[in-house]
Formats: sequence, structure tokens, C-alpha cells
Amino acid sequence: MKKVKLQINQLLHNRNISLTQLHIKTGIRLAALSELANGKRQRIQFEHLEKIVQAFEIEDMNEILSIVEEDEVKDIK
Repeated sequence: MKKVKLQINQLLHNRNISLTQLHIKTGIRLAALSELANGKRQRIQFEHLEKIVQAFEIEDMNEILSIVEEDEVKDIK
């Protein structure tokens, strides 16, 4: 089965910013961002997604979302 995975940790690493800095830029609770980054949250609000996209200045959704096999998601955690 395929799953959609958020690439928040990769974006943080590639842009050399911390989760706390992303929290400050977006206004999203730090705990919520941490859950999203670590794949522990099953749902994301579009408002949060929009704020993250704006903070990272993303032009292509492939930068923030990927489709992976469910086994790969378990291996990543």
C-alpha cells in the first residue's frame, strides 16, 4: 500500500533551519510540527501545509510530499 509522506525533516536539513525556527516562521505549534516531521500525525490541515509551503518558499509540491510504500514509512520511523 502506498502512503503520502511529508518531507519536513529533509527540508529543514537542506535549508539549514531548525524545527523551532520553522515554528516561529509559521506559528504552528512546535509539538504539531514535530509530529508531522516524524510521521506520527495522520492528518494535516491545509492551513498548516500552506504555512509550511510559504515558510520554505516551495514552488513544487514534490519538494514537500512524496509517495512511498508503507514498508518504507515504517523503516523511516
